[in-house]
Amino acid sequence: MRRILSCVLIALLFLLTPSLPVQAETSAYVFTLSEAKELALQNSPKITNRLVNDELVRVNERDAWIAYEQAKANYQNTGGKIDAYKNAMDAAKKAYDAAVYAREDGRISLDILKKQIEYETESQYFSHINMINTVKIMEESYKMQANLSKIESVKLNLGMSTQFAVDAQRQKTMEMERQLTSLYNTQNTLKWEFNRSLGRLPEEPLELAPVTFEAVQHENQQAGEAKAKEASLAIDQYNRSVKDKNNEVQDYLDNASDKVERIKLEIKQIKLFQENTEYGIELSMKALHENLYLAQKALVDSRATFDMAKKNFEAQELQYDLGVISKLIFDAEKAAYLQKQADYEKAVYDYYLATRQVGLAEIGIFLN
Repeated sequence: MRRILSCVLIALLFLLTPSLPVQAETSAYVFTLSEAKELALQNSPKITNRLVNDELVRVNERDAWIAYEQAKANYQNTGGKIDAYKNAMDAAKKAYDAAVYAREDGRISLDILKKQIEYETESQYFSHINMINTVKIMEESYKMQANLSKIESVKLNLGMSTQFAVDAQRQKTMEMERQLTSLYNTQNTLKWEFNRSLGRLPEEPLELAPVTFEAVQHENQQAGEAKAKEASLAIDQYNRSVKDKNNEVQDYLDNASDKVERIKLEIKQIKLFQENTEYGIELSMKALHENLYLAQKALVDSRATFDMAKKNFEAQELQYDLGVISKLIFDAEKAAYLQKQADYEKAVYDYYLATRQVGLAEIGIFLN
């Protein structure tokens, strides 16, 4: 009799297929990571604003050059004998030099901004893929809980369960349904944000291609710090300011000792700022290398765990095909396997982002 009831329950398990909360999406073009980054660069409002600002800087440089040429002509017309005209020419020259620096710094800042947007796009891309995996696992878990709930109801009708057990299982199923609905909402939010960053309508269907990576080698921490300092725009600006002020000291050395004293104090202050920036680079690089080490270790551990889970799942799949284990047991093993697979994929993406952060830092770009 018990064997007959068991067969009935197993048959019902196949017939009572649970319905998932509605989350329909039509097929869409599948974006690669490189395509996503290209679109993000093309549609970034930050880059558009930067380009407009660079045009203003170019105009300022042109106007500063005209003002300097005019001031120089005025000074030359006086035969170089009137100090006021010389001071005006010197001030105009400094303004022009500052405008040139602003244009050069703007070009570097634009390149930095593009690299930052590329990294942000990569991070969003992986977050979306991770969320897809999370939803897939939750859907499998929800199906199992829904099946268990229906089976418990059948067992109650057959006198093999209690109303308390039915209600408890139903509560588990309802809670998982709420969690799944919440995940769908989060997934939609990620999709909307990512679509907007790509210049697409928020509601447009979005599919992303899987990503594979080649191993990346980086300098050791000390060598990375040296490269980061050499590439730092802030340190370059400090060095430039010190050089300009040392030139001012030479100009005022013979006839304006009070100005020389003030400028030397300013130089000292700039050097202190520079030392603080260099120390910040050292701390940041140390933290990034520690994060890289942890990400690499997590990747190795998750790969080992995934390999073991894969072998176990293949063995369980064989037993299920042979009729040794039930579908419920097989589904539970499948859900566990999908979780380990998702954990491994996330570890791969986390490691990639960690290497990207170190690589960007080595060219003077530190992300928040």
